[in-house]
Amino acid sequence: MEHDRIRIHFTSNREEIPGILNTCLEHVTQRTKTSPPSPEIFAKVKWVITELLTNAVKHSGTGHCTLIIKVDENRLTLQKEDKGNPLSLSEQDTGSVFTWPIENFTGKLEFQIYHNGVDSLILKSETANQVRFYIEELEGVEMPGLLIDTSEHFGLLIMTKASDEFWYEYDPKTKINRFVSLFNLKNN
Repeated sequence: MEHDRIRIHFTSNREEIPGILNTCLEHVTQRTKTSPPSPEIFAKVKWVITELLTNAVKHSGTGHCTLIIKVDENRLTLQKEDKGNPLSLSEQDTGSVFTWPIENFTGKLEFQIYHNGVDSLILKSETANQVRFYIEELEGVEMPGLLIDTSEHFGLLIMTKASDEFWYEYDPKTKINRFVSLFNLKNN
């Protein structure tokens, strides 16, 4: 299968999410006919698309974004781009807030931004303009007060856990925010 890409424009309207989600999933289905993703991976793709669109509505601060879906024989890439608010995250232990691009960045950055008692969402950055997200399983940790502490970072946890790779980058020249989720299709 040749490399294939579609750009879908979303007006950051909550009511449009089901229709945009269906358009995205139809594209994935059509472009992976010869080697369809497993039902488990297809469900994860659906979760990530839903969360990317929901975050556009809730956090971007702009009236539109673009979802880009790329499919090739080995990989599915989901990418959301907008010119809204750059990502802002707080370190769970200290409460320090980081917004991209990080001013006066001096090197590696790594910290936990959220945990749900089972998984810890870790942020790692080696540049001022990009951050990668990772999951570490926790042992013996008490569940947080989920009704009190259901952080806005829970969506990032969902997308990180569902993806084979997940990152955010900010382009200071174009002022574009980009969230990227990769899925390996070769070993379904």
